Amino acid sequence: MFVIPGIAALLAFVYIRPQEVFEAIKGITFPMLLAFAGLGYALDFRVKATQRQGLDPLLVLGILFFLWVMVTVTVAVPEQFQEWLLYFAGPAGLFLALSQGVQTLRGLRVVTKTLLAVTLLIEVIAVQQGFSPTVCLVDDRQVAPVPGLENGSELRPCKTRAECAETGVPWRDYLCEHVGAMETSSITGRIRYRGVFQDPNELAWAISLSLPFVFSWFGGRERSFWKRAGSVGLILLVLGISITCNIMTQSRSGQLSLVATLGVYFIKRFRWRGVAVGALLAIPIMLLGGRTDEGAESSTEERLECWAEAFDLWRQYPVFGVGAKQFGEHHYLTAHNSALLALADMGPLGLFLFTAAIYFAFKITVAVQRDFAEDPQAAPARAAAFAVFAGLSGLVTSALFLSLTYHMALWIELGLAGAVYGAVRRHAPDWRVRFSWRDAAAVVGLDVSLVAGIAVYLRIKGVH
Repeated sequence: MFVIPGIAALLAFVYIRPQEVFEAIKGITFPMLLAFAGLGYALDFRVKATQRQGLDPLLVLGILFFLWVMVTVTVAVPEQFQEWLLYFAGPAGLFLALSQGVQTLRGLRVVTKTLLAVTLLIEVIAVQQGFSPTVCLVDDRQVAPVPGLENGSELRPCKTRAECAETGVPWRDYLCEHVGAMETSSITGRIRYRGVFQDPNELAWAISLSLPFVFSWFGGRERSFWKRAGSVGLILLVLGISITCNIMTQSRSGQLSLVATLGVYFIKRFRWRGVAVGALLAIPIMLLGGRTDEGAESSTEERLECWAEAFDLWRQYPVFGVGAKQFGEHHYLTAHNSALLALADMGPLGLFLFTAAIYFAFKITVAVQRDFAEDPQAAPARAAAFAVFAGLSGLVTSALFLSLTYHMALWIELGLAGAVYGAVRRHAPDWRVRFSWRDAAAVVGLDVSLVAGIAVYLRIKGVH
């Protein structure tokens, strides 16, 4: 399939971001790679490697979501329409490329292995960063701190931020952080990457999206002893790196996401024994990875304040919200909850379209496993669907505590659900998953329950 190289390049561009480090490729842009993927799709369609399958419900929900995004931007900040159109072309383009461009299980295997590889690479870089010695960096909170050459020649080792201030230039603010490859650095000792994963919480969450595919594609019952041993060794290696990275991010939401992802997989694979296996893996994640200092308590208080602010903004702008990506113009922090961010930014319709897309992605993965349970030839499709289901479980867990509404990785995951749907329909053209009025009512019920539950929780906590 000609579209696959373009999709792989897009994933590397978004995750690894080599264009930000290597001078020779700094001219490459996201629209260029998206156009490359579009050309590949056109060639696939020309040679009939890709077929027109009509407007499936997930595609419709995704398109309606991004159309409503731009409607709210037009209402709130019409003078910035072009700027935000280019911004939202990122997640929308990735969603469309994956959900419509990948229509075979072979193509899906290549794409998900690519996603696993790029995620593993940034994990390795982040872990290496965490084990590196701490040095003094100039404090620039507007962008990720980039190592600077202090005293004109070399980075100064440090143990505390105060030590950097004592020996540095008087009018500069300093950080004492770990420095890693790709010009990355930690933040308050927590490892992270760069770009869309410069937040340690979002780096931890990204692990949960790709990790299930190592079980999906390498967890089969190999006949050869050496192949089976190699697969087990690869799974253990990836699992070890992923857990280590998750712990070093010190992300509580990331821990919950990873535990949810692994828990879903192990319970499905090993039934009641999977609970014990999942619990054993969860122990080091929960004990070693969380923050127990005053910063963690302060973070919890700030999150509650952000939730309350989201409700206040919705009351002031009940229909269109404040505009997509405009929450930060009204509050110094983001909403720290994807549903509340959608509600405050885009009103009830924006929340409905966002949660409906996630709901239907879940429905696709469940339907594949249910409808093809007795077909031995559909085992690869069921494995891929369950890997996406596990990733979606981690996604929803993190989305309760992070602002992921427009995040590229979230729409990549939804695009993978669409790719599973397209690949299965390629082999079973008469098979359908529909979004009925009953599904719409279920989504509305979930939205009302979630919003009302958070409102009651805030009132109990005394936050208004």
